[in-house]
Amino acid sequence: MSVLRRRAVLAGLGALPFAALQAQTVAFDRGDVLVGCTQLNDPADDHRGRGRILHYDANLRLRNTLWIEDTTHIVQGLRFAPGGVLWAFDAFAYKVLRFDRGGRRLSDFKAPARSFAHVTFAPDGRFFLGENFVGTGSKVPLRTTLPFMPGTRRLGDGHLFEFSATGRLLREHRTPVHGGMGGFQGLTASALAADGKTLFYTSESGPRIMRWDIAAQRSLPDLVDASQASGRFFFDLAFDAAGRLLVVTGLGVEALDATTGAVLQRYPLGSFGWASMSPPASDTVYLSNFFSGEIARLDLQRGSITARADTGTKKSASGVAVAPG
Repeated sequence: MSVLRRRAVLAGLGALPFAALQAQTVAFDRGDVLVGCTQLNDPADDHRGRGRILHYDANLRLRNTLWIEDTTHIVQGLRFAPGGVLWAFDAFAYKVLRFDRGGRRLSDFKAPARSFAHVTFAPDGRFFLGENFVGTGSKVPLRTTLPFMPGTRRLGDGHLFEFSATGRLLREHRTPVHGGMGGFQGLTASALAADGKTLFYTSESGPRIMRWDIAAQRSLPDLVDASQASGRFFFDLAFDAAGRLLVVTGLGVEALDATTGAVLQRYPLGSFGWASMSPPASDTVYLSNFFSGEIARLDLQRGSITARADTGTKKSASGVAVAPG
């Protein structure tokens, strides 16, 4: 490129917004780790900020930052679809984001105006979105304003929405939820059993692991129903290759018998605030600590952390996904 041509290109770039100059596209390689970690920048709202997804390699070395300019609050619930598309959510702005394998932003999924914040995929291509909020308000003081559904004075119903493989809404499941410590947490995390018929789910910070019969559209007895005084809190959950149900508990991970709810193994992580987890792959899970901003790689066989990273942002890391092959 000639000097004059190079100067002309640079002059043209100077007219672009700074964010556009910084933007870069980095493909998701197998084993890369994606973490929702909004850059919080509003002193009046501790969940509001500039949308951001941090892109690490398998050893938690930062590779790239995906900036998202059209979200308003915490980006969470990251999960890869079987075909390799990354999904992410802003439950406050009712946005369902998607990115292709090359790290490029795709069109948003057009879902009903509900506070969706996670997705669960079925083997036959169907997928399920969980409504993050429920009720009319929080029982505890918050430093953020929860959104009402358009035209209502309700945060949400905590329901499960079932879609076909092509994205057509099939049905709304009227799933009962616990509400969590604040009373407003709906269906915040879920995992589908191997039979594709039973959904296990939680209300963030609540003491129950609930179950729903997808085909019959009815509740099943809870897998775990601990008392409020038990000190047990449940957050994210996923099945491992052995069929154990892994549940994030704030202090670490518990591996449960998916039939009886008995604790088969505990993985303490040494601090409180662990809330998000990637689906297990090759006996490894990645976790994020909402309070500290730390990320960790946990070896399920050895029971030890084999890699760590610090996002540098407290009360933001919300959702971990690992890129498939």
